[in-house]
Amino acid sequence: MTEASGLFLVGEGKTYQLGQIRITFKPTTLGDYSLCEMSNAPGSGAGLHRHAYDEWHIIIEGSYECRVGEEVRTLGPGDMMFAAGGTPHGIKNLGPGVGRQLGITSPAGLFEAFVAEVVESQVDSGSASRQGAPSFRDICAKHGIEMINA
Repeated sequence: MTEASGLFLVGEGKTYQLGQIRITFKPTTLGDYSLCEMSNAPGSGAGLHRHAYDEWHIIIEGSYECRVGEEVRTLGPGDMMFAAGGTPHGIKNLGPGVGRQLGITSPAGLFEAFVAEVVESQVDSGSASRQGAPSFRDICAKHGIEMINA
């Protein structure tokens, strides 16, 4: 892809398939934040976790169960979720169809590096448990992500 123009079409950018979640990172150059579009199959999402960076989710399509700290809400198109760094949070597509959301993380690069490493660990077999690959938990720990009750 050439230098970013500032205009991005749906699906344009670096795309990763992480289980039932498709993540496309938009080429931002400012360094303050990362921007990605995500689509999730029903029932998929991110379990309860925390990390040092801030994270926003803006629901585009579908219905999501979102948790920030102890608060749980069902969010739909136009609704937003914000989890400040260090706050336990999780998100799950309630279905019945594929859901879509826009994700913003700050600072830039941290979430992309995590996703790239998880996907790379699955390249040969499609499984995060392939022989010789680091485990999902090891990759999380390396990137400062703590999975809670998982």
